[in-house]
Amino acid sequence: MTMRHFVHIAAIIGVLAVSGSTEAAELAGAWKGVLSSPDGSRAEVQIDFSPQGLPLYSYTNNKGVTRQVELSHVGQTIEYVPPGGGVQRMAVKRFEQGPGRVSISIIGSFERASQGYMDQRQEAALFEYTLVPEGMKMRVTTRTASHFGDKDLIVGGDPSSVVAEGVLHRLH
Repeated sequence: MTMRHFVHIAAIIGVLAVSGSTEAAELAGAWKGVLSSPDGSRAEVQIDFSPQGLPLYSYTNNKGVTRQVELSHVGQTIEYVPPGGGVQRMAVKRFEQGPGRVSISIIGSFERASQGYMDQRQEAALFEYTLVPEGMKMRVTTRTASHFGDKDLIVGGDPSSVVAEGVLHRLH
């Protein structure tokens, strides 16, 4: 996985859903830290949660307008045209919550057609959050695949998987 893809995955971390329990409310605010993967990739991430403990997903569309969406349930989707064109889609597939922990699964896709060629990327990610004395431990497991082609031929890159983890600290 390239650093660009790793940072992209880190950026979509905000597409997570958490229910409104006491543990979720403890997540309220901004969290920041560094995620590291076994291949040596590192990415600084910041995750913002609403006062209700729900994650806030921020994105900028192709018109330069930045929007923020609070996700609250399985099946919720976000679809927009990012800078540079194409269509980005994301959906919350499931979430599980227990004392001091949240586990969320999302899927995402990107498609763009340009000059007769189609560029497609799919991503699936599992985000695991656990409150620990040091802050919030975060583990992200991602699987990505990409395809590029025209009307006659489609080629795909090898699917890749990566695990990244770290401890995030609350910003004041």
